[in-house]
Amino acid sequence: MLEKQEGIVRRLFDEVWSKGRLDTIDEFVTKDIVGHDPMNPVKGSGSLRDVVKKYRTAFPDLHLDIQDLLSAGDKVVVRWRATGTHRGPLESLPATGRQATITGTSIYRFSRERICESFDQWDALGLMQQLGAVTMPGKSAAAGA
Repeated sequence: MLEKQEGIVRRLFDEVWSKGRLDTIDEFVTKDIVGHDPMNPVKGSGSLRDVVKKYRTAFPDLHLDIQDLLSAGDKVVVRWRATGTHRGPLESLPATGRQATITGTSIYRFSRERICESFDQWDALGLMQQLGAVTMPGKSAAAGA
């Protein structure tokens, strides 16, 4: 069962996040999935679809790489890296044309053969710094973060 769950997570990353195949989301998650991401809370597969669409619109070349994948019981843990070019709006931030790379960790809980809950932590501040929306004290946006 663990190999099957790991395969589902790998396909979610590849087909949904990296290729933008939003029509496949329901193959991987339950209709009532709950996502615990402080930046993008998810309640239902439609909500997840909206989150993916938001980031794929902002970063049409978005690609997620799995760095580590561990599983036990009903959970799969992934340490990942995302890269993309900011070519569309992200919330109120217009496209900057800048490349960005962030890392994160996600824990997926399964019910039967679908993801029913996720816990996500990722470098949102680092993303905003790379896009020039936020600067660290003593640095200018023009110099890059």
